[in-house]
Amino acid sequence: METAFDGIAGAMEEVMKEIRGKFREASKHAGIWDSLQTFITAVDWKEPWLIALLALQALLLISVIVFRKSWNFNLVVLVLAAGLVYNAQRLNKLLAEHWRSFAGQPYFDEQGVFISAVVSAPLLLTMFVQLVSYLCQASQLLIDMKRKELRYKARQRARQERAAAGGHGESKKSS
Repeated sequence: METAFDGIAGAMEEVMKEIRGKFREASKHAGIWDSLQTFITAVDWKEPWLIALLALQALLLISVIVFRKSWNFNLVVLVLAAGLVYNAQRLNKLLAEHWRSFAGQPYFDEQGVFISAVVSAPLLLTMFVQLVSYLCQASQLLIDMKRKELRYKARQRARQERAAAGGHGESKKSS
């Protein structure tokens, strides 16, 4: 008679066999570095629109770093970048339909690998830089506020000590 434990053990063994098979199958495919190298060689990096796009991405990243203390500028960049990343699938579909008007080959595949690598990834990097900048600014504000609070408490303590010392001194003089 088979127990519940035997049934669970058998099911686990079947799952492990399936995982091992999937792992063997995945191992046959190219690794991430091979895939990256294939991607880099497949793209014609001399196309004017691609150079302009990458230059715009670099300029955006540099301007975010330079204007990191401008909350309004960074908010506009953050909203636009997030909007582009959010709508990357729609943009990919639109560009896939009209690639002949600006590109030498159809880069915009069904899975959206190209737009993810060339548009979304740099924008996510820019937004990550903004996030780190916001966190640094917030921590600096916290430090400044704590210093002001400590100064305020020290002044309050000094006033109380002067008042206490002044009150005792006057009572001694009047007696």
